[in-house]
Amino acid sequence: MINEPTPGTEVDINDVFDDLLLVEERLSDESYQRGLEAGAKQGNVDAYHFGYHRGAEIGAELGFYYGVVCAQEGCFVEGAEPSKAEVLLKELKKEIEEFPTYNDLEVDLLERLLKLRNKYKKLCVLLKISAKYTKPNELSF
Repeated sequence: MINEPTPGTEVDINDVFDDLLLVEERLSDESYQRGLEAGAKQGNVDAYHFGYHRGAEIGAELGFYYGVVCAQEGCFVEGAEPSKAEVLLKELKKEIEEFPTYNDLEVDLLERLLKLRNKYKKLCVLLKISAKYTKPNELSF
């Protein structure tokens, strides 16, 4: 900031030249700080919206899987030896119910989602059903 002389004080000419020479650097630093703050605010808003929409997509997919699993539960005979499909069905249901509903930094959500997808595909093969999940924007008639 340029030093304003107070009435009755003598100004050193070297200080005036230093202030003039450094004004560009000072303004650059101030502008950088303002831009950094504005960018951080906007970035947080964009990241929130992206995370919200991505979470909704994952939730819809897990909801579809859960609906298929619950519909298939009644197809097994009570008291009989559990088949591979029945065991896998119970595992898949439990894992979907235990899927984190908040962002835990200790849990790799994408890895868990991929494992669920693979188990679901295996279950469909064992049950000989075709219940493929299609994303809402990928529907075709």
